[in-house]
Amino acid sequence: MDGSLWDHASGSISIADAIKDVLSSTKNVKKRAEMVKILDPFIDLSYDNFIKEYSSVCFAYDSLNSKQKAIKLYMNSFYGVTGRSGSPFYILELAGGVTLAGQEIIKRVAEYVRKKGFRIKYGDTDSLYLICPDSCYEKYELAYNDGEGEISKLEYWTEMVKTTMGVMEKLRNDVNTFLRLKTRSDYLKIAYEEVLFPVAFTEKKKYFGIDHEETPNFEPREPFIRGIDTVKQETDAWKPDKDNKAVQRFIGRMKGKYDTKILVPGGRFSYVVTHPDTTFDLHGRKLEPTKGEKMEFVDVAKELGKELDLYHYYEKTIIGLCARFIMYDKRHEPTPSDKIMQIKDPDEKYKQIDDHAQKKAKSWLEGFVKENIIVNGITSKMMVSRGNAYKRAYRNAVIEAQEMLYQKIGSSYEIFHGKWLSYEIFMASNPIE
Repeated sequence: MDGSLWDHASGSISIADAIKDVLSSTKNVKKRAEMVKILDPFIDLSYDNFIKEYSSVCFAYDSLNSKQKAIKLYMNSFYGVTGRSGSPFYILELAGGVTLAGQEIIKRVAEYVRKKGFRIKYGDTDSLYLICPDSCYEKYELAYNDGEGEISKLEYWTEMVKTTMGVMEKLRNDVNTFLRLKTRSDYLKIAYEEVLFPVAFTEKKKYFGIDHEETPNFEPREPFIRGIDTVKQETDAWKPDKDNKAVQRFIGRMKGKYDTKILVPGGRFSYVVTHPDTTFDLHGRKLEPTKGEKMEFVDVAKELGKELDLYHYYEKTIIGLCARFIMYDKRHEPTPSDKIMQIKDPDEKYKQIDDHAQKKAKSWLEGFVKENIIVNGITSKMMVSRGNAYKRAYRNAVIEAQEMLYQKIGSSYEIFHGKWLSYEIFMASNPIE
């Protein structure tokens, strides 16, 4: 709190000045009016009496908040067990009814906002991210005029966010009125949380942007992020009685060398997937190691200087996210003759175009990553060349072996060929150096 608010004569803080300071820093007119009603009774209180009253209010709030959280926890828990056949509270009709009711309500809200001209950018079981009708921003579009108008881009964006806030608050009230009429109850309401702008939706339940709650703020301390993360370490549990082949194989490799690191059965451990030494069979075919052969304890991987299997992590986390950023390239879009382009329903058409472009972009990225990953100075093309060299060597060895056998025993060697004399049973490994 500002030191100027301190009453030096009485040695206490001036409550009236403190309240005025709080109100003056609140830019939202509607919220400031609400705060005036709440804080007005406290203006004439002394500091000590204010603290006592404030503590009492905080206690009452925490008490009520704990009760409502407890009720929510109970409701969610019982809803879950009513759909589980082994539960004593199993009532499939109740669980199904709640699920269907929730789906029906969000569908009705979606239809309602669409009819009002809003577009749905993203939606799930209990929320919607909406885009206001273009007409809401026409005034500011003209003023900005692609950077050649009378307002700057920041001013343009600021006015757009302000407008969105006002429009969404009104829409929230309209939707709640709609829900009250449809459900004949005041219990079900939809909340307006924030404006995200700019925003990027990478895939289902994964998006990020700048959030604006009370006023436009284009200089946040950190971006608003939901569902986007890059996992560098994975975890699993050591359960000897479970048929988890990767974990069993990994623990088997660790025994003897790193016994002190092996947890008791049931314990969880962290690991990374490393890039193994590349091996080939006699045919020159690359042998693909299992995940259990590539898993390592984090500190062991560092100690041995092993490189991470980058493609494993790209494939699981990064490629799907990055595909969103390049899917708008024309090469990933369906062709005009594609059957997707013949779909009449605009929402379904957009969805399928989006899925098509996402898959094409992801496929392109996978190929790009495979070609450009370099491990210990070895590229994928070099790996293919080494495999081809081994194949040629194998074929030459087979021809020479046949000639040697023919010289020794004549045409009788054919008796031993095939299942009797198979060169495929001989395996060799050759780590690339």
